[in-house]
Amino acid sequence: MYRHLLFAMSLFALMGCGPPEEGPGPSPYERDDVLRLNHVQAKGTHNSYHLEPANPLDDSHLYSHASLDAQLSDHGVRQFELDLHYREDVGFEVFHLPLIDDLTTCQRFVECLALVEAWSDANPWHLPILIWLEPKDDADILDETLLGFLDRYDELEEEILSVFSRPRILTPDEVRGGHEDLPAALAAAGWPTLGALRGRVIFSLLDSGSHRDSYTAAAPNLADRLMFVAASSPTDPFAAMFKINDARGEADRVRDLVTDGFIVTSNVDGASGDATDNAAKLDASLAAGVHYGSSDYPTPVDGYAYWFDLPGGNPARCNPVYPVTACAPEDIEDLD
Repeated sequence: MYRHLLFAMSLFALMGCGPPEEGPGPSPYERDDVLRLNHVQAKGTHNSYHLEPANPLDDSHLYSHASLDAQLSDHGVRQFELDLHYREDVGFEVFHLPLIDDLTTCQRFVECLALVEAWSDANPWHLPILIWLEPKDDADILDETLLGFLDRYDELEEEILSVFSRPRILTPDEVRGGHEDLPAALAAAGWPTLGALRGRVIFSLLDSGSHRDSYTAAAPNLADRLMFVAASSPTDPFAAMFKINDARGEADRVRDLVTDGFIVTSNVDGASGDATDNAAKLDASLAAGVHYGSSDYPTPVDGYAYWFDLPGGNPARCNPVYPVTACAPEDIEDLD
């Protein structure tokens, strides 16, 4: 049955129709009506587009990632971070820092998204893919063709929707439902089930300053917005997603947020750290219950003793801080 459904999906893609909006059929995962997004622990990548520059100016730039679709298929990655810049007459681009650290596996934002969308079409039962979008325009003064993009969010959402149809995206409105704000919704109803989220993507703005303030100004509860935002406090009306750089130093906070139903991403290693330190940071982050571990090393690297191997996860596992009766990794997603 599963092979037949995938064959049907392939025919839709070849005909240029894309997957049917109602989904590819009954889920092969038996616990999809029980397990929810916050029950998951999965692998992610930091600066997911990044390629090591020829002449690195800092040790933190000493790493390279595979293409986004290869990370999804070969490394089991289910969370990305994309740094955004806005170029005159081009639109949004993805790279780290202009002139200094600007090599990337996909230059234009829509090209990056198209890689994810194509892989998603071919693998309709995947876990939802979380994509953090970080405004990185504070250094754009180095390149006169780059423009800041404060208040260009409608254009950013238009680019997203040029690749992904709205039903393919989990929005704040869907999570909030009839509740006043997102924390109230999570406390009362929780996140959607995995059955409602397979084959879909989630976007969240990674900023806690002027971009977040501007994006939430008209609707602090994110009504009618396409993206979530990085929260600072569980009482923020937009609080649903958190990005905490080092869960090792904030383990109690992470555990409390996870227990209360919020989604937490954390950097679990770094190119500037040694293998021992990275391993300790990874272990502490997973034990604290982060949902997505954002890594510079999602796969082994020659000559380096550390990489992000998620124990028991292929490509994800049940979150140890939010236990669910009889949850097994193959209930989350099973690449085998």
